[in-house]
Amino acid sequence: MNMLLHHVLCLILHVVSSSQYGTETIETLMPNVKVVKVDLRIFTETQVPLLCGDSYQDTEVIWMKDSEREGQGNQIQVKVEEMMGANYSCHNAAGDYLNHTLVLVQDIPSPNRTRRILEKSHDADENEYIRCLAKNYNGTFHCFWKKTTYRTSAVVALVQVGQFSGRNFSCSVHSDGAGLTCEDLDSCSFAEEVSRIDLTVYFRSNYLLEDYTVTPFYIREIVETDKIHITKVEGNTFQWGYPATWSLPCSYYPLTFQVKVVHARESCDSEKQLLLKETKETKLTVVHSSKRYRFCLRAKDELVDRPWCQWTDYE
Repeated sequence: MNMLLHHVLCLILHVVSSSQYGTETIETLMPNVKVVKVDLRIFTETQVPLLCGDSYQDTEVIWMKDSEREGQGNQIQVKVEEMMGANYSCHNAAGDYLNHTLVLVQDIPSPNRTRRILEKSHDADENEYIRCLAKNYNGTFHCFWKKTTYRTSAVVALVQVGQFSGRNFSCSVHSDGAGLTCEDLDSCSFAEEVSRIDLTVYFRSNYLLEDYTVTPFYIREIVETDKIHITKVEGNTFQWGYPATWSLPCSYYPLTFQVKVVHARESCDSEKQLLLKETKETKLTVVHSSKRYRFCLRAKDELVDRPWCQWTDYE
């Protein structure tokens, strides 16, 4: 009796959960791609309409799912359970390909939604999965992410950038699939930015779809200079220059350099410095009694409050 009561209660709770959270919607992400948005915390079953094409109204149409026949007719409905999306193709009676529709499944937003494709960025905001930076003010920026262990084969399905700012961007995904680069096609590095850049990246893993939105930003908020290269060393005198990737002219985009000298056995992050100095010059002579030391150098934008770049060292 107790076991029967338990099953009845579970059934009631399931029905209540379905009615409370079961707000499935079907959206078109892009041509030939439909997205079923469901609550993946519960079992879901959604009827998805498919159309081969308006021009095939008088054609005998056969639908295939993988290599199996799924239905017949120019317009049919298919059942999608939980994350079981699929690629549906339609053919004529002779078997010739006519069209297709890819059906993906996406978890609806919720406070405790589990993310499955990307890991959170280390040493970043709580909800930051994608980190973006720019090496200069020329309008190009780079974004990076890390996939979870079980979703390493996930791919970028769509990149939406500049939709709300009205800016025109061209983006390309890196060959390793771990980042992308976007270029502002209308950029003028001397012009003041009047709108933040909005960016959303859609990832697909099998038939699961997840979107990740970056907090809108200005280029000046993500600028980080490349490492500085020490160009010449003569005795205790060091010379360096601006990074080749930095914006020109240098008089308009000045950098501040930080020099640190530590014992040879210490790293540049050591707080046991023998010398710590900020300078706008690109040459410095170390005056110190120690014969062996490590010379450390880094830079940042002089006019914008941004973090220092990574250390360059010479021993």
